[in-house]
Amino acid sequence: MVKELFSYKLKSHPDILLIDHLREVTKIGLEILNKNKLFIEYTDFMKIILVGHDLGKSTNFFQEYIQKKRSHGSLKNHGFISSLMTYCLLNRHCDINLALKGLLIVKKHHGDLNNIIEELSLKPIEVSGYRKTLVKQLDSIDFIELNCILSEFGIGEITKDEIIEAFDCLFSNHDALFYLEENTNSDMKEYYIFKYFYSILIYSDKASLILNDAYINRNKGVEQYKKLEKYYEVLNNSSDIINLNRQKAKEEVAANIYNLENRTLTLTLPTGMGKTLNSINFALLLKDKIKREKGLDVQIIYSFPFTSIIDQTYDIFCNIFGDDSKEVIKHHYLSKVAYKDDEDYYETEKSKFLIETWDSNIVVTTFVKLIETIFSNKNSELLKFNKLANSIIILDEVQNIPYKYWHLIDRSFKMLSELFNIYFIMMTATQPLIIRESQNLVNNEEYYFSLFNRTRLVIDLEEKSIDEFLYCIQDIIDNNNKVMIVLNTVKSAQRVYKAIKESSNKKVLFLSASIIPKDRKDRIKQIKDLNEYVLVSTQVVEAGVDIDNDVVIRDIGPWDSIVQCAGRCNRNNKKGCKDVYIFKIKESSTIYANLVYGSFLISRTEKMLIDKKEIFESEFYKYSKLYFKEISEDSSIDFSKEVLCDIKKLKFENTSKKVKLIEENSPYIIPIFIEKDDEAVELWNEYEKLFEIDDIFERNNRFLEIKDRFLSYVININAKDYKFDISRFYNKIPKENVEDYYSEEYGFSVDDDKTMFF
Repeated sequence: MVKELFSYKLKSHPDILLIDHLREVTKIGLEILNKNKLFIEYTDFMKIILVGHDLGKSTNFFQEYIQKKRSHGSLKNHGFISSLMTYCLLNRHCDINLALKGLLIVKKHHGDLNNIIEELSLKPIEVSGYRKTLVKQLDSIDFIELNCILSEFGIGEITKDEIIEAFDCLFSNHDALFYLEENTNSDMKEYYIFKYFYSILIYSDKASLILNDAYINRNKGVEQYKKLEKYYEVLNNSSDIINLNRQKAKEEVAANIYNLENRTLTLTLPTGMGKTLNSINFALLLKDKIKREKGLDVQIIYSFPFTSIIDQTYDIFCNIFGDDSKEVIKHHYLSKVAYKDDEDYYETEKSKFLIETWDSNIVVTTFVKLIETIFSNKNSELLKFNKLANSIIILDEVQNIPYKYWHLIDRSFKMLSELFNIYFIMMTATQPLIIRESQNLVNNEEYYFSLFNRTRLVIDLEEKSIDEFLYCIQDIIDNNNKVMIVLNTVKSAQRVYKAIKESSNKKVLFLSASIIPKDRKDRIKQIKDLNEYVLVSTQVVEAGVDIDNDVVIRDIGPWDSIVQCAGRCNRNNKKGCKDVYIFKIKESSTIYANLVYGSFLISRTEKMLIDKKEIFESEFYKYSKLYFKEISEDSSIDFSKEVLCDIKKLKFENTSKKVKLIEENSPYIIPIFIEKDDEAVELWNEYEKLFEIDDIFERNNRFLEIKDRFLSYVININAKDYKFDISRFYNKIPKENVEDYYSEEYGFSVDDDKTMFF
């Protein structure tokens, strides 16, 4: 019989016996392993990790700590002692390589993964300190009781002497370090398998405490496909040439379901050919096929580069499949933390866990979240790594992945697809050469691109100041109803906006990341209702903002960005062939485009356009292939090779720091809350009250309840030239001072191009 000695409590949970927790964690973890039908040969290994991860909580020091009798400092810690106990149990069942990985997985199950070599490199003084703590902890354990727990799981017994001997061999004699130095530079699959087992442990550990058996019954693939077909019936009620070719493309892509030779797939179609619905149709067919043939439940993960596209696509999917969270969820930093089914909403803590671990049939998320899941060392991101197994991952607008990562993505996606039965679908109108060996789901791409002649690029690469640029575009503005002007920096966009505002009789609007998300969303809705306007914007409109302009004017950018911008002109093909003007704007000797994109991409674009005065949309496909061929041949893969080397050496922290789709901000970039209206004042007051709550878990949960509304008033700024109180993460411009810093029209006043680029 298990005594009360082995009970413990989390602040937000009732008393739980240690053995009950270990039973539940082991049950969940092994269910994941068996359900995925991957690495079943590691069942015993996984079981010992799941059982061993919290054995260190059997010390008197930990028990007295949770009963609030004494704090005990480092003596209460359970990660390291649990990892040694797990190692001793594993050492009887597997080789030292696996046993050491099990030790590290358990040791870091409450923290982030470090570089594996550094994790095992204890200095002599550290060895002495660790050993003294370990001996004291072991002396406080009732080993009869502990082995009584272990006997239930049938994995043997352990003794104090055995644990101390293991510590001495591994750390005092440095056996662990010597072994790993000789055996961690061979195959990148070790990196991903390690993360998979680690993810199963940390997910199971948290799920057992947070969900309390509230498991989600997902995977209704057949029902979802029927709903999509009904949606198609309503959508495809016209017989125009574009709609007929959308249907042709859909059937062509779907037909490939029976002759897949690769798990890395590409889908290349022009804007307006229904890529989103085409890809989800294919994914649902593939999901059903895998279920019938292999008995596997497959999840669909749909990712985008921008949050604005996520919200639009999520709304479409909810319209098709319903807004039950078991069917579809969205996950990005502005998402509302609310998970609901057909009966009720889940409480905040459960909702957060279910959303952040992607517990839904279809997950709509960002590239950032996806790439972090694959390459991060963070515990919070790796919770959902196990969900990648047996999934179909769609990357829409994949050209937005920086070229320095292409070789890394190519190698990693191939390895992930082989290890975890993942299908990757890389989708875009301008397919970059990221995946070298892939299967195209469209047999005749060029045919579909030849159907469209909605736009014509009009190219002028002579360098111009902003004043010269404004002079050149005056007639274009006067002679068109709906005009969109896209600049590369907030500073240049604000200058152009103010100048046009003074001179034009039309409604002039502004969009950029200098405007809070709430105002941006309202501005886009406003634009859609106008018949005449001039929209001045940064690149936030290039993809995902569903507006249709008569003419587009753009400061030069990379070729794929130009094509994206052209996609906001004459989208519905009802205006003949409309013009997209390309200029090259400078400030003194500085080219604005180089500030944002660097000279490499801009020079390759200019090389391709230099002798051209015009390019029609029907030619975009040809130029896209030429552009990405240039990028692929000229760009270095040294950075990717460096990261791949870290992966092979299990340098988890190094890899995580290097692979960032959003580069680390400078120390001057800070999030600022703009208290611009009464709702903002109320939200800030709620935020302030959170700091009166002592319990950090309750405080965080309360913030999650207001997070989506709160962040809709937040922008990132360069605070170098402004004085703010940096005492808390979010800083504030109070309502009485908002007019000094923030304009309803054009957002935060920018004096430096480096303040923000998007």
